Amino acid sequence: MAKTETQVAFRITNEFKRRLEAQAHKERRSVASMVRIVMEDYLAEKEAE
Repeated sequence: MAKTETQVAFRITNEFKRRLEAQAHKERRSVASMVRIVMEDYLAEKEAE
């Protein structure tokens, strides 16, 4: 069976991580889920231009 997901690693500041964690907590999501949603929204906006 082919993999449908892959991992991506990148560095962020401690402050940015804190902000992601705070928002993820408010939305009852994991940080990974929060990042994925933000990136999907960004790409959808850019692709619609």
